[in-house]
Amino acid sequence: MKSNKKLLIVFLLVLNSIGILHANYAFYRKVTSTCKSYHVDITSDNMQLNMDSNNFTINLTSRRNNFEMIMIIGFAAAGQALIHQKHLQGTINNYNPVIPALVSVFVTVPMGRGDTIFSAEANAFLVQELADGSLDTAEFMRKIKDSIQTL
Repeated sequence: MKSNKKLLIVFLLVLNSIGILHANYAFYRKVTSTCKSYHVDITSDNMQLNMDSNNFTINLTSRRNNFEMIMIIGFAAAGQALIHQKHLQGTINNYNPVIPALVSVFVTVPMGRGDTIFSAEANAFLVQELADGSLDTAEFMRKIKDSIQTL
């Protein structure tokens, strides 16, 4: 009898983790497809979703003079993934969406002998507004300008 209870508990834990894995996969897939539509190369190795700190991090590489555009594409891709997660939550019963509170974008720019890395952070609300078009890119950059750093 005890082994049946243990088996049932393990089965429920596995079933619950499958939902989380599906949500992570859907989130990564949406970010990847949005980046690729703008011809920005990205793999799941360049993304990290940390549910403990409720943070999503994406690492991108730009050409010499367009790191701002690549940074905005990274934020917009995360915003599209957030919108997609909320849509899935509304259409699939018992779906646990992946909605990080903070999105961090790191852009590596090849300059001279070394690379320069720019980073910026935005909350999920701003990122979603950028993605759905209610906030234009210039206003978005003004709102996150204090978080932009050179590493």
